[in-house]
Amino acid sequence: MSILLFNFSIPLASNAKIKPMNKENTIISEIKVLLAKRGWTQEMLAQELGKRLNKKYTAKNLGNKLRLETIPYREIKLIADILGYKIMFEDINSNS
Repeated sequence: MSILLFNFSIPLASNAKIKPMNKENTIISEIKVLLAKRGWTQEMLAQELGKRLNKKYTAKNLGNKLRLETIPYREIKLIADILGYKIMFEDINSNS
């Protein structure tokens, strides 16, 4: 089993700066990498999402959600499961 790891940093001060997203760390680029590793297409993923969610789900719909970053977290978890990944949160502030 593979693990999909997300690092989150929660600012403690309201004036804390947040790094802007770049092309390499957007959800669409990460999902495309995972699809390529598994030999899947966006169309195949959309079909499987449709089956599991019991609703019409197209590759265009999926692409728009990923590009606009409006995809719900539950669908991200489902994508991870479909592709054989587990999402884990790692405390980036711990010393261990």
